[in-house]
Amino acid sequence: MLSTRRRRISLNSSRIGLCVGFWLWVGFVASIGLLDGQVLLKGQVVRGDIPVTGGLVMLHSVSSMRAGQVDSVNLNKQGLFEFLLPDSNGKPVVDELYIASVEYQGVLYFGSAITDESQLEDLYTIPVFESKSVNAEGVPLPLKARNILLANNQDTWEVRDVIAVENPRNETLIPTGKDGIVWSYPLPDGFSEPRVVRGELPPEDVLFTEDRVLVKAPIPPGERMLVMLYQLPDLDVIFPAPGITETFEMFVKEPGPSLEVTDLDPLDVVSLEPGSTYRRYTGSNLVDANISLIEVNENDPYPLGRISLAVAILLISVVALSGMGYIGPSRPAETSPLEHKRFLLLRIAQLDQLREKGIKLEEEEDYKLQAERTELLAQLKDQS
Repeated sequence: MLSTRRRRISLNSSRIGLCVGFWLWVGFVASIGLLDGQVLLKGQVVRGDIPVTGGLVMLHSVSSMRAGQVDSVNLNKQGLFEFLLPDSNGKPVVDELYIASVEYQGVLYFGSAITDESQLEDLYTIPVFESKSVNAEGVPLPLKARNILLANNQDTWEVRDVIAVENPRNETLIPTGKDGIVWSYPLPDGFSEPRVVRGELPPEDVLFTEDRVLVKAPIPPGERMLVMLYQLPDLDVIFPAPGITETFEMFVKEPGPSLEVTDLDPLDVVSLEPGSTYRRYTGSNLVDANISLIEVNENDPYPLGRISLAVAILLISVVALSGMGYIGPSRPAETSPLEHKRFLLLRIAQLDQLREKGIKLEEEEDYKLQAERTELLAQLKDQS
């Protein structure tokens, strides 16, 4: 049982915070000291090197038995906070994951997830950033990477569009007003049935128009992943890629037509899943590109190299990340079980925060969020 000396958070809290900070990992460690059958988590909230001295820090816990906010405490004048955590036989409980969050300038930031004893040594820090309002239409941002997977789906082509957008600034970009947009990006003409299947941006803050995807969620410094699924009627299409795209890769599932892809070079054939292969095209450092697909004569030799097993192993993460046969939070390549627990914890904490804001959702959207949370808890229990 956590300390009763500190005020607990009600599950019906109406506190408004915009959830970000899925991947604020750098420099996050925990400080734990044993106190009479409990362990003490010591932490600090900082903006750069400057302590943040005002605000309420919330503690989240996720295990196979429970999930949610379990405690809260105000920051002191040095920006420090403490939480008492339960201890088992003098050893930290590592199968119950903890994470702390704080709201700063209207944005909710998370620290790192406490998942194992190696983290329980130094000061646990939650970095926060100045918030910068952008114009109502949003601002252009560069892409660190974009991966497109194309698969024939009888009468249409299914597209899994994986975008890693980068905020190169040292401030969190936030929308202006209720209907403001932080960032948007064009999608190919004729796309239909779009939806977010995974990523590091809250699905409820990602919208689609007839030609673009719009992001209303705050975007802190660094990279954020967005994974979309949509349909195209055929491959006579152009994928617009305005601005800078550091890496662009396209994968076309076989069997399929032989294609030339403008601005991208054919590289090899990869096996992303048992019994399936994909033709891979790649390009780097693109600027204001328009990626078009051109069908070539089937009798022409296909200019691809050998099947690359090494590349295939690396690209299995692309399939997992893009939600193929799986619904849940994003998982980076080659993660350990403890790291995957961390990702599960972060998404569950975000869903809990959304519910606790008191925002009214449509019945279907509310059902989807509850189903996602149930699935995440089931995965967490499977790993326990």
